[in-house]
Amino acid sequence: MKKRVLPGLIAVTLMLFTPLTGWATNGMNMIGTGAVSAGMGGADVAVPAGCTAIAGNPAQLATTCNRVISVGGALMFPDMEDAPAGGSNVDNEFQVFPVPFIGYAQRLGTSRWSAGVGIFAQGGMGVDFKDVEVNTAYYPGMKDDLMSEVGFVRFSPTVAYNVSDRLTMGASLFAGYATIKYDFFPNTIGHKVKDLSSFTFSGRFGLSYQINDQWSVGATYTSESSIDFDDGELTQNFGPMGKVKYDDVKMDGFTWPRQVEIGAAYRATPKLLLALDLSWINWSSAIKTVTVTASDPNGPVPPGYEKLKVPFEMDWDDQFVVAIGAEYELTESFTVRAGYNYGNTPVTNVNLSPIFPALVEHHATVGCTYTWKQWDFDFAYEHAFTNTETNDGDANPMTNPFYGSEVSHTMDTFSFMVSYRF
Repeated sequence: MKKRVLPGLIAVTLMLFTPLTGWATNGMNMIGTGAVSAGMGGADVAVPAGCTAIAGNPAQLATTCNRVISVGGALMFPDMEDAPAGGSNVDNEFQVFPVPFIGYAQRLGTSRWSAGVGIFAQGGMGVDFKDVEVNTAYYPGMKDDLMSEVGFVRFSPTVAYNVSDRLTMGASLFAGYATIKYDFFPNTIGHKVKDLSSFTFSGRFGLSYQINDQWSVGATYTSESSIDFDDGELTQNFGPMGKVKYDDVKMDGFTWPRQVEIGAAYRATPKLLLALDLSWINWSSAIKTVTVTASDPNGPVPPGYEKLKVPFEMDWDDQFVVAIGAEYELTESFTVRAGYNYGNTPVTNVNLSPIFPALVEHHATVGCTYTWKQWDFDFAYEHAFTNTETNDGDANPMTNPFYGSEVSHTMDTFSFMVSYRF
């Protein structure tokens, strides 16, 4: 009985968290998990992390003091604009995405081992455009909606081991749950998809090495997560024939990428810590052509439409991320942080679409921590600067309905976390 209850509880918890996941800023990834990491621009691979090592470098879990529990999250405020070629600019509807984190970690007695467990939002993306001009070349004046929402949450049991006084190793098992839904001109010439979901598994391995009292280095490797979405529902608009629902819907070709990170931290003074991370995210192998297939229509359809196949050619590029952070201890109870994060957008201009954007590149962050007795209160603010890209792919509007479109993306994020050490 217990063997069935625990996986069931994990699955239910993941499903409850996933609708809360939202925008991310290094492709579909968060730049950092937790307000401390966010305040330093995501530069955390070689920095003591405590409980949030569950979502970062698992080797840093060894920095946990006895036991600690952390609860927090972020509020993400994206701002998008779509400017279709020959059409009118459309702003994204107001959206707020809460992004939660819950974690617990502890040392295992007097041994060299530490362990922890947590649930956190890995990332996602989404838009909500109303009254977008469908295709100015073939359907002048026709307007409809574009909407998407991708969410990915992970449950992460983690262990770390002090190999020596200088070297620690750690590993995390990621049990993930992802959902996706979208509207693609559903009231005129297109369709809408909902209820697609998938469970997936992957892992992360990390190292941390203290070179001397001033320098430390770290590295992580994260395996990819193949996400096979199914159990969805698609509604296709067939014009005069009306809308028909397909009950057997799947999505293939969607993968969360593998990632390699290296980092260094320098204790310049007893109060000042500087950190630098470099990351490679393998989006080119993860996001190529994403294909939606649908069958089992619940009504009459035109000949040849008993099964639908909708490919989205995306062909994302690999992403290279630089994160720089600084932390300064003003007093024993108050610490301030600042950071910068740059990651080239993985979205290619030839396949740019307002429905699946991940465009921001430059981020500036600030943060702070107030410590009171056994409590830590962490806060951070992140601004992702506006980036505008133009679709310069195939000029045929029937094969590329977004040719000439300009899409702009910016975002503000407020992070917070409360930790209790005992």
